[in-house]
Amino acid sequence: MTEAMQTLATLITSRRTVRQTENTPIPLETIYKILEQAAYAPFHSEVEPWAVKIASTEQEKKFFFQCVFNSYERIGIFESHTDEKKEKVRESYREYFEGTPISMLIATDVFDHEKKDFEAVGATCAFIQNIQLLCWEQNIGAVWRTNPYIFDAEFTKEIGFRSNQKIVGSLHLGYPQQVPKAKERRALDQWVSSIQVGAK
Repeated sequence: MTEAMQTLATLITSRRTVRQTENTPIPLETIYKILEQAAYAPFHSEVEPWAVKIASTEQEKKFFFQCVFNSYERIGIFESHTDEKKEKVRESYREYFEGTPISMLIATDVFDHEKKDFEAVGATCAFIQNIQLLCWEQNIGAVWRTNPYIFDAEFTKEIGFRSNQKIVGSLHLGYPQQVPKAKERRALDQWVSSIQVGAK
């Protein structure tokens, strides 16, 4: 148990957000195995609240990109852009989506109940972190994004989720081109304190 705990601690503290990846393909079998293991995240409901959509083929990546761009058109992201700037952004996004080996969207169930919705989002975030750690264990980098399109109900529908599901984020996976340096963390005494008995 001690050795396993040490390995887990190293995995957690060594993990980095990776934005620049190789375009080397990642076997889908590897991703499915990671998802199976990540599903052991804790959850409060009777059934795991998360759902995942994967884009791995050229056709799927192009569709994902087009849905994103449709969303940005719809919600006004490009209102202040010139045609030239808009085309540059479009090309940059297209290259990113098509050059990333695996992209996935993760959604959570919505119950229209404050406690249940809070629990579902918390569980799905734990699931996402499990994915990132399991990827890191296999030298697969990940970046967890919460871009504006995930808040667009039309995008959620167009990409294939149900109306009672809410997207929590997108994950983009690939073998790292470079591993970023660790960001310095705050000292423990800046954010940990004892409960003050009788405090008001």
